[in-house]
Amino acid sequence: MAPIEQSFPRPCVEDVEARSFQIVQTSLGQRQLSSKRIAIAVGSRGIENIDKIVRAAVAALKQCGAEAFLVPAMGSHGGGQAEAQKKILLEYKLTPDNVGAEILSSMETVQLGETPSGLPVYMDRNAYESDGVILINRVKPHTDFTGVVESGLMKMTAIGLGKIDGASAFHSRTSEFESDQMIRDIAQTALQNGKILGGLAIIENAYHETAHLEWTAPDAMDANEQQWLKRAKEWMPSLPVAQADCLIVDRIGKNISGVGLDPNITGRRYKINRRWNTTPDITRIILLGLTEETNGNAVGCGLADFCSQRLLDAMNKNVTYVNAVTSRNVICADIPPHWDTDEETLQWAFKSVGNPDLSQLRVLRIRDTLSLTHIEASEALLDEFKQSPQVAQIGGLREMTFDSTGALAPLA
Repeated sequence: MAPIEQSFPRPCVEDVEARSFQIVQTSLGQRQLSSKRIAIAVGSRGIENIDKIVRAAVAALKQCGAEAFLVPAMGSHGGGQAEAQKKILLEYKLTPDNVGAEILSSMETVQLGETPSGLPVYMDRNAYESDGVILINRVKPHTDFTGVVESGLMKMTAIGLGKIDGASAFHSRTSEFESDQMIRDIAQTALQNGKILGGLAIIENAYHETAHLEWTAPDAMDANEQQWLKRAKEWMPSLPVAQADCLIVDRIGKNISGVGLDPNITGRRYKINRRWNTTPDITRIILLGLTEETNGNAVGCGLADFCSQRLLDAMNKNVTYVNAVTSRNVICADIPPHWDTDEETLQWAFKSVGNPDLSQLRVLRIRDTLSLTHIEASEALLDEFKQSPQVAQIGGLREMTFDSTGALAPLA
């Protein structure tokens, strides 16, 4: 395997905290917020600089005379448990001491009404009983559908703030309606009651850095997010090849992607009871571990062909299965063939490709689907990579090494 450095467009916000404060203070400074209690909705994804962005929003609200508190807006994540959802925010350094606001976590909701198609619309009770809500979320391509809006502020409004009630209602109708249209319908219904004051959208670059920050008012949220999604797709990273025999993924997790590993990167798609490959076309995907931040949620393991025992040892079945059943994508919680060590797992995965000459195997290795600037590739791919404009540097070849327990040595 050889270390590969990839190069992508790299727009970047220089002072994230100062810029976030300025945006929120300017956007809400004209409102009469003195002595008001404002809820800040925050999700479960691993967003870079999220503690700085939330801290700035809290400070800006205090500047406006308001008192802020945080609300986990993450649907059924954390096993659908209030304390587990609070714990996720604490692990992102969103502690009262760090950001200046407490977390009020509850799975109770209030039904706001119904969409024209009859879908019930819910909102977290703490958020509903506040004097106003602001949303903070990353806008990016979704993992299991495409549309004019995908993952972002609209989805947080429709599903995240709806807690497990909202997530269950949404996913129960995905066989009947297009996901993006449902998100827009539910979000528009939620926005009509005037509780949501606006949202701060975050776009990241391929280096997992904050590339863009922008505020939207509720009535412009739909149109703005459609434009932001196009920009996010232009800036996202990719693998430098259209076909490979094996993709080794060191870790998956809910903080990486809603389904553990991003299908926009792996090309491995899924829908209810089936999965298939798009581009890139990867014959075998091998998963080796979970992130700590995923708290045992191993959703995504069912999108792989092989996994290691250490991934399963870190898996929390209840958390994983609640998430999978709520989303109705139970295939994502399937457990693939696995062996006691990484070494055995990889040996069997390579054998399953059907090419007895290992030197000809087209193998890629990544840390996770958010980290694609530094990857590894087998010798069989190097000539092709020399022609790729996104491959900036190719290092020297070295053999895979394993420690005494059979675990693959960390990616350099």
